[in-house]
Amino acid sequence: MRTVLILDDKAERRAEFERLAPTLGDDFEVLIWDDANRMQKECERFLSRAALISLENDLDGKPGACSDPGTGLDVAKFLAEKKPVCPVIVHTSNTDRSFSILNELRFADWRVDRVGPFGERWIEKYWARKAKEMLVS
Repeated sequence: MRTVLILDDKAERRAEFERLAPTLGDDFEVLIWDDANRMQKECERFLSRAALISLENDLDGKPGACSDPGTGLDVAKFLAEKKPVCPVIVHTSNTDRSFSILNELRFADWRVDRVGPFGERWIEKYWARKAKEMLVS
């Protein structure tokens, strides 16, 4: 089984990513984190079977939580220290940080592209198309 690793804290986005996972292929599971720090601690054990990683930058954190949830850039810096294992999609609306994430990963030889959250149903229209494209090439 191949794994898609996603960082996003928005419930509606998370549900859409999970709904679209079967359209990527028969053998994909999706793991989603809403906290960049936790993703860094937990995702390493999945990197050997990772087929795709997708990163949001700005995370709100859980209501009442006292810790900072980190950012997608934190995860990108973490990944940049690892050997590239799969393509990465940056799906944040934070344009400035998206360039930082893209550069961090490109400089470390990861294959990376951006799909901004533009318009309605962008995950289905744009993200899923880019994910399928990156998975086959």
